[in-house]
Amino acid sequence: MNGQSDLRKLEQGRAEFAFKCASEGKQIRSKYQIDNFFYKDDKYASYVKKIPAMILSNGLGQTLAFIFSKRKKTSENNAPGTENNPKNAYDLIYKHLTDYLKSNTVARINMPHDQNDLLEWVISLDSKNYRFITQELIAFLSWVKRFAEGLTEEEDT
Repeated sequence: MNGQSDLRKLEQGRAEFAFKCASEGKQIRSKYQIDNFFYKDDKYASYVKKIPAMILSNGLGQTLAFIFSKRKKTSENNAPGTENNPKNAYDLIYKHLTDYLKSNTVARINMPHDQNDLLEWVISLDSKNYRFITQELIAFLSWVKRFAEGLTEEEDT
């Protein structure tokens, strides 16, 4: 009985966090500021839809490396996240995954708050925790994907 209650609490936590993330993903269709950084990209829902399949076929480390490589770069002396060089959807997805793993929503293992780089932390995990984090992120991204699609369809109707 208590196990079902814990599972429900875990799914509710994932859903709440995922809805917040999908809402922010929708907001960045036009320039939008989150935690003192500007973001702008209309492909958040499209990108987040593909990531669970990428994790299943390429592995979590490879997928995070791909997302990391697609983040916004400095252009014309403007750091990423400034008003003239807003970050993109991959930056926001990477931030969401990091924030989620640092939150109290994750059941068994959390990313240490003093650790700032998600990719570095993930590749340093032992195989047991690496598999757990992979499953956790796929479950979380399934929620984000559904909410992002729903929020996009809601706007299109």
